[in-house]
Amino acid sequence: MLCRPRNAAVFAVHVFKASSRFLHSSSPQTHPNFPIPRSNSPPSHVVNPSSLLSDLVSCAHSDMAGVFALHKRELTSNLVFGALRGYKQLGRAKTLKFFSLAGSHMGFHFDDSVVEYMADFLGRRKLFDDIKCLLTTVAFHKGGVSHKALAICIRFLGRQGRIKEALSLFEDMETVFKCKPDNLVCNNMLYVLCKRESSLEMIQLAHSIFHKIETPDTYSCSNMIVGFCKFGRVESALEIFNQMEKIGVLPTRSAVNMLIGELCLTSAKEGSVEKVRVKNTRRPYTILVPNVGGNSDAMQPAVQVFWAASKAGLLPSSFVVVKVMCELCRLGNTEEAGRVLRIVEERKLRCVHEGYSVVIKALCECHKVKEASDLFGRMLSLGLKPKLVVYNSVILMLCKLGKLKDATRVFEIMNKNRCLPDDLTYTALIHGHGEGKNRKVAYDLLIEMLGLGLLPNFDTYNLVESLLREHGRLDLCVKLDRKLENQKLQKLCRGGELDAAYEKVKSMLEKGIPLSVYARDIFEQVFQKCGKLKIARQLLENTKRFQKAEEIDKT
Repeated sequence: MLCRPRNAAVFAVHVFKASSRFLHSSSPQTHPNFPIPRSNSPPSHVVNPSSLLSDLVSCAHSDMAGVFALHKRELTSNLVFGALRGYKQLGRAKTLKFFSLAGSHMGFHFDDSVVEYMADFLGRRKLFDDIKCLLTTVAFHKGGVSHKALAICIRFLGRQGRIKEALSLFEDMETVFKCKPDNLVCNNMLYVLCKRESSLEMIQLAHSIFHKIETPDTYSCSNMIVGFCKFGRVESALEIFNQMEKIGVLPTRSAVNMLIGELCLTSAKEGSVEKVRVKNTRRPYTILVPNVGGNSDAMQPAVQVFWAASKAGLLPSSFVVVKVMCELCRLGNTEEAGRVLRIVEERKLRCVHEGYSVVIKALCECHKVKEASDLFGRMLSLGLKPKLVVYNSVILMLCKLGKLKDATRVFEIMNKNRCLPDDLTYTALIHGHGEGKNRKVAYDLLIEMLGLGLLPNFDTYNLVESLLREHGRLDLCVKLDRKLENQKLQKLCRGGELDAAYEKVKSMLEKGIPLSVYARDIFEQVFQKCGKLKIARQLLENTKRFQKAEEIDKT
């Protein structure tokens, strides 16, 4: 419980002595977001504080009492406030001593702006005992303290995790400080309980405080939404959001991000697995199986919140918008995802590129050719360069549907935009042309793939080889086999697998497969780095003898 000082000098001595340990630290800096408070009741005449400030700056610390005595007759709240604002020139020690002297002289009958400024000054330096002593002293002499001064104290206590002290101050407002909590004080208290403290008990306490607010505003409701979402109580958060719509209050962007993100997460959890009861056994039991289709109803609240916020001109962050589109596409609701993408494009958000990638990929997986083609064309017309995953999705869809000309055209656009293909790109094209019996195109694509250092899988290689054998092109089969084996050797050498590379060269020699010039060079370089050049050269000499013998046999 806070104690009441019996005279004005008590606070003056307390502040100056308790703060002396901070006097030799670095000079304070004013927070850029802190508004300079103004006097609620301006004085009848304005006294220029520059003369007082210049005298205080020029005098020694021990001579401050004498300087103060020269100006005490004209001392007003406005003059004190002006001197306090010059604390950068005075320094911390002189500022605290001047305020103590002024408080003793004026009986702490300051305007609210002076008390609020000093509460912020002490709070930024974590002098919480001094703040509470200041507030009790002012309340004792003036009969009350402003809401803003108490809100400042609660905010700083909460930032330092001193939740119990902030709650004690909040509970003592009416009894000790003769001040009924208003929205500003309640909002700061809700911020402390919902955002700074992670406890379900504190969230319930915050909810009880919220119900006592006669007219909740943006920050009251937003703090409660964030608090409920932190503990997964999305239904309670949705109730607050719906209440805000009825009273015409908008939430903060952070609250919208938190609510939509939590709703998407809930939808993903509900749609990931499903409980299935097995009854045709002696003892029935329940198992969890993947839910491929998903539960689209679980995503409806997130979509509703998104459109309500969008209608009010408050779009979530790019990360949350992409999360909404991803979840809609996972549930197969590509139409809704497309509408979200159009809003993103209209508002020119940063996530427009990522949004196109997500929706096009989902459309391709559903084999919606027209929609995916239109969206892909629109992406190119806007000057956006599709990512590799977008090209692969479109090419794979077209190849599966037998639209090889369109797939080839997309592949050409991909090369024109300097997007390097990967093994998935070539695999889709090779299988598409292979199933269409386009032997030459499939063979050329596989050779190009090997030339880029990409290795085909077993099915892809077998598909091309079988096509070549069907047409009696055994020479191309031999050439393809040599190319593949040399490429495997190069990959082993780049990976530093010396033993495997040695065995590969040995097996190639036994099979009669010659090494390419590049493969021989990289094999020799890798063994040279490891000090095993002699072993490599012995093996390569055997290779050269084999190649010479092969040339003699041919002649």
